[in-house]
Amino acid sequence: MSSEEHRDGRVVSALTFVGTIVGLIVLIGLILAFDLVLARIDHGASERVAAGEYRRGRELLGAGHPGDAIDHFENAAMTERSNIGYGLALGEAQRRAGQLAEAEVTLRALLEGAENDGAVNLALAHVATQRGSLAEAKAYYHRAIFGRWGADSTASRRQARFDLIGLLASNGSSRELLAELLPFEDVSPDSIALRRRLGSWFLLAGSPVRAANMFREVIRSDPNDAQAYAGLGEAALTQGNFRTARADFATAAGLDSVDSAVLERRALADSLIAADPTARGINGAERDRRVVALLSRTMAIADSCLPHGSPAADSGRAALLPGSRSSGNEAVADRALAAATALWNAFGGDCRARAGNEQLRLLFNRVAP
Repeated sequence: MSSEEHRDGRVVSALTFVGTIVGLIVLIGLILAFDLVLARIDHGASERVAAGEYRRGRELLGAGHPGDAIDHFENAAMTERSNIGYGLALGEAQRRAGQLAEAEVTLRALLEGAENDGAVNLALAHVATQRGSLAEAKAYYHRAIFGRWGADSTASRRQARFDLIGLLASNGSSRELLAELLPFEDVSPDSIALRRRLGSWFLLAGSPVRAANMFREVIRSDPNDAQAYAGLGEAALTQGNFRTARADFATAAGLDSVDSAVLERRALADSLIAADPTARGINGAERDRRVVALLSRTMAIADSCLPHGSPAADSGRAALLPGSRSSGNEAVADRALAAATALWNAFGGDCRARAGNEQLRLLFNRVAP
């Protein structure tokens, strides 16, 4: 074999080797591509299965069968572990079924991968609320309000804040409630239903002026809104404006004559007008009579609320002695009213609550603000 033939043979061998390598690479690429196609087909099938399980779970949950929905949501969540919506639905079904511990485990697992997720924090807030862990619920609500949301985040954050407001309104946290309500003080004028709700919440938060502003905005849009007039009446009662309250309740009753609650509130306003010792236009004898009546009612509570020998109680008893009374004497009436006020101020919150007398509380709101 000549050197030239030997060289040609080596070239052919090299080309054959390269061709074999290229063929192997192409074959491997085809196999990988085929595997990828199969994986996509399998993933698509898994997605369809998970979506079907999720839809069935939602149907059962919507029909009021959370226990039956749990299995379907579990199947969806296990099939598509990356879909946080399936995990949220599972946690919701568990909570509604009363499985609070299981719901917390499910949702905390989601939170590990999405600590700032607003929806997950909101779901955990609902679990904590149902469990009665109010401090924990408040913390989760705040994380939800300031957390990360997807589309329409403004509406989602607002709903989370409304849920927190509902919790605070049900648990007497007036200062916290007011803090959460203030961002809504400048709510859009066309939000009539929302303004009505905010007015009621501001009353609970101890802010009757803001409440009245909300109700007035409702009336500007709808002068025949009986609920708004009733709300104005409640705000006026809280501020000690009994005659204004009576007029507002009367207007509400005229607009909705079947609402017995409004009629009862109007009657309460009438009783307050008749019992108010600071009302304008009453003579000295009538003022003295009203002061004595107020002091006597307060003393009846003091006997069960204040310890024996309480200075405030002793002063009240002394002011009621026949020898200390002088009908029509303004100075004597002032001292008796001061004794009644001192007694009321000496009562703790529990004592006032045990008294259970709204008329007395509203009278002292006016007499001793």
